[in-house]
Amino acid sequence: MTDMGKVFWLFSILCHFAFQTATPQNCTGLVEISFQEIKDALVKVKEIDVLTNKIAVLETNLATLKKYVPSVIFHVKVSDGKDPEIKKRIIYDSIILNTGSAYSPSTGKFTAPVSGTYWFAYSVLGLLTSQNTVVYLMRNQKKQSYIHSVLNRDQAQTGAMTLILPLHKGDEVWLYLANGMAWTGDGSLSFQGVLLEANEA
Repeated sequence: MTDMGKVFWLFSILCHFAFQTATPQNCTGLVEISFQEIKDALVKVKEIDVLTNKIAVLETNLATLKKYVPSVIFHVKVSDGKDPEIKKRIIYDSIILNTGSAYSPSTGKFTAPVSGTYWFAYSVLGLLTSQNTVVYLMRNQKKQSYIHSVLNRDQAQTGAMTLILPLHKGDEVWLYLANGMAWTGDGSLSFQGVLLEANEA
C-alpha cells in the first residue's frame, strides 16, 4: 500500500468510528482533506512504520539471544563420607545448582550443551594422612589444569583452581583424583561451572 493509500485508509477508519459506518454519503468530507492534513497523516504513517520495523528487529534479536545464550550454571560437591577413589573420576553426587542440566551426577561429567567460553572452578582438601594429593581437570581425556597439594603428615590445606576454557558442543569436562586422598566434609570437594559466552556457529 502506498503512503497516500495509507492516509486514505487512516481517514476511512476515523470516519468509520465517527459515523459507525463508512459510506460515501457520510464521509464526503474525505475529499475536502487539506494538504496540511495529508502531510501530517503521512508523518504519522511513517512513524508507525518506523516503530513497526523496530519491534520486528527487537523480536529477531530476542529470538537470537534465546537460541544462542542458554543459561548454564552448575555447582556440585561430593557428599560427606563418600571419599573418591584414587586413579578414578570424581563423582560429585550432591547437586546444589544445575541450571541447564549439563552436569551428570551419575558420571561426574559436565557436557557442553553449546560451543562457547566457559568458566570452571574446583577445590580439594587432602586428608591428614595424604601428604601428596593431586587432582586434574580433564577435557576429552586431556589434562587442562591441576591442584597439587604437598604437605607434611598431619597437615591439611584447601587448594582451589579456576580457569576459562573454550569448548565445542559435546565436549566433556570432569575431575580426576590422580594421587592421594581427599576430604569430603562440609563441601570441601566441589566443582562449579558457568557459560560465559556462547558461539553462534
